[in-house]
Amino acid sequence: MGKRLSFLAGPVVVALYAAVMVLTIVVWDPVAAVPALTHPEILAELGDAGVNVTAAAIGLIVWGAVGVLLALVPSVLGFTGYLGRGAVSMGHLAVVAAGAPAYFFGSFSLGMDVADTFAVSGGDHTLWGGVLYAVSGVALLALAAVTILRVASREPALA
Repeated sequence: MGKRLSFLAGPVVVALYAAVMVLTIVVWDPVAAVPALTHPEILAELGDAGVNVTAAAIGLIVWGAVGVLLALVPSVLGFTGYLGRGAVSMGHLAVVAAGAPAYFFGSFSLGMDVADTFAVSGGDHTLWGGVLYAVSGVALLALAAVTILRVASREPALA
């Protein structure tokens, strides 16, 4: 039972990461960038400027779902016995580490639209972007550490 739960932890963490990413880009960051307006007012102004926020949000949700699907691959391979627990963990860590560039590229377009429409600075306006980058950085460091330990112990890569 514990092995099965550990195989599900990665996709759950990636799903949480994706949810925070989408909420940060679509809701929290625009509200922090333009605190004088409510979120519906911000969306209305963006729509008047020709920005299709609905399409951007759907694209971000799909982007996050791709990450969850990628995290499910090592889990499924672990459940079927093709990968050991260590390799499954490494796969999950790699997907979480890849969240930083996913967040950066995913936030760029809508962030620039908000900056251009409201004449505010680009970049993150909340702490959540930094939290996502930090989580990805920790996952990358953990992946490096696990890899080094596995090589040092001469454990097979897929065991």
